[in-house]
Amino acid sequence: MKKILFFIAFIFTCNLVVSQIDAGSVMGLPTAQNNTEMNNITGATEGSFLYNIAEKNIYFFNGTAWTAPTNSFTNIYSSNGTLLGPRTLNGGGNSLVFNNLNVLQFFSNGATQLFATGALQLGSTGNSTQISGALGLTLTATSNGITLNGNTLLNNNLRVVGSFSDSSSNAGTNGQVLSSTGTGTQWVDPNLAEVINKTASYTLTSVDNGKVFTFNSATDVTLNVPAGLPVGFNISIYQINTGKIEIAGAGGVTVLNRLSRFKTAGKDAGAGLLCTSTNNFHLTGDLKR
Repeated sequence: MKKILFFIAFIFTCNLVVSQIDAGSVMGLPTAQNNTEMNNITGATEGSFLYNIAEKNIYFFNGTAWTAPTNSFTNIYSSNGTLLGPRTLNGGGNSLVFNNLNVLQFFSNGATQLFATGALQLGSTGNSTQISGALGLTLTATSNGITLNGNTLLNNNLRVVGSFSDSSSNAGTNGQVLSSTGTGTQWVDPNLAEVINKTASYTLTSVDNGKVFTFNSATDVTLNVPAGLPVGFNISIYQINTGKIEIAGAGGVTVLNRLSRFKTAGKDAGAGLLCTSTNNFHLTGDLKR
C-alpha cells in the first residue's frame, strides 16, 4: 500500500514540475539586433555565441570576428552561398518553375547538361534567350530531334556532320545544291536546268531565271515579259506543239530582235531570252514574224 501511495505522489510531482515550464523558463542566447550591434560588442571571448535577429542566424566569436557556423543554413533568397559538395535536387514528380526573373544564368567550369524525358523548352517572352558555351555547346535529342521556332541567327560558322534536309525533309543526293524556293528550300541539281511545262499563256517572274519553258498547246500562246526582272535574267523557250509562242514585253519593257521576229517558227522551234540591261531583252532563235 505504501508503495502505491509513493508512486502516485511521484507522478503528481512530475506533472507539477512539467506544467510549470513556460517561455520565461527557457534559457536563450544573448541577442544582437543587427550586424552593426554585433560587431560593436567589445570584450567578447573566443567561443562566445549570440543570435543575430536581423540575419536570423547564430554567430560565434572566433577570437577575431563574429562568424556564422559553416554548416548553418543559408537563405538563398537573401544571400549568396557555396556548395560544400555535390548536390542533387529530386523533384519527386513535382514542377520547378522560375517566374519573373530579370536574368537566369547557368555557368559551369565543365559541361552544362539539361535533360528531359519529355519536352525541354527554353524561352523568353521579352528579350532574346541566349545559350552559350566557352568551349562548345552541345544540344542532343535522341529521337525527335531539336526544333527551333522563329527566326534563328547564327553569328559564326555552322558545321553539319549529318545530312541537311530541305523544307520537304529531303536530304538530297550527292552533288546537289540547296536552293531557295522563295518560301523554303529545295535540293536541286546544279548543272541541270529546271524544265517547266506550260499549256497556256504565262507571265514570267524572277524565280524563273535559268529555267527551260516548253509550251504544249494546239493554239498560239503568249509569253509575257514584265518590268523589273534583273539584268542577266535568261530563259530558254521551246514550242512542242502546233501553237506558236509570242514573246511580248509589258509596259516599259523592250524585247529586241535583229529581224523583228518575236514568234517561234513552228513545232520544235526554240528561242533564248536574255535581259541585257534594265527592262531591255534580246530574243534569239528559230523565230518568225
